[in-house]
Amino acid sequence: MWQIRSNSMATKGISILGVVAVSIVVSARVCYAQGDKAAAGSMLTVDQVIARNIEARGGMDRVKAVQTATLKGHISFSPGNDNPLSVEMARPGRIRSEISVQGKSIIQAYDGQTAWTVNPLQGPTGPQIMASDAAKNVAAGGDMDGPLVDYKAKGNHVTLVGMDTADGRPAYKIAVKTASGLLDTYYIDAQSYMQARWEGNRVVNGEPVVFESYFRDYRPVDGVMWARRIDSYTEGQAGLQQIITDTIQLNRPIADTRFAMPSGTSGAPRR
Repeated sequence: MWQIRSNSMATKGISILGVVAVSIVVSARVCYAQGDKAAAGSMLTVDQVIARNIEARGGMDRVKAVQTATLKGHISFSPGNDNPLSVEMARPGRIRSEISVQGKSIIQAYDGQTAWTVNPLQGPTGPQIMASDAAKNVAAGGDMDGPLVDYKAKGNHVTLVGMDTADGRPAYKIAVKTASGLLDTYYIDAQSYMQARWEGNRVVNGEPVVFESYFRDYRPVDGVMWARRIDSYTEGQAGLQQIITDTIQLNRPIADTRFAMPSGTSGAPRR
């Protein structure tokens, strides 16, 4: 879920989320019918909200039919500071995100077992295994369907907290504790049933951090809607991280080697 499933990418030790994420699987077909207006004002069960979210995204069949996704666009950490961005995802649970900063490529990837990174702006230029906290984050971004789909089978604990707002509109607030221990909150718009907002509790460089993302400008690709713009913030810090997706290709062949860590690494986790 290009919850890009984001959560933050960075040149300063903050990982490229699901963006990517979490970010990618927030895609969906908007199917808000007139008859849903009454339901929008009433409280549903968590399973009913999730079912409507999946339907809004295009339906389970279309969501599951996406085997690979390739997204290209740009990310900015400050106004006028755009950096090329690409994200590749493939079932089962693999992801590779790459941004170009100051002419150098920063890569974060997960091959289904190992999360690794290349970040020449932070020291070693070769591939490094990611530390546990960052690895969980990157691995979560590899879930193309997102943590709400088949949440029981995945071992995720999901609770409907109640009603809140996202972008000034009523939204269902859903708390998620993933099987890996990540704590996330999803805000599902009470009219469109699209994901409008996401919050994630993470640990960065040993310190707890809360990320917040807003998903905007949904457009369809092969019957599934994708957020083309993701605005992300870090609680207690100034500044906006914005991701704009220009092109999305679905079910394009992606070589397994794109996700595998290159040989020659020392295998020591990057701290």
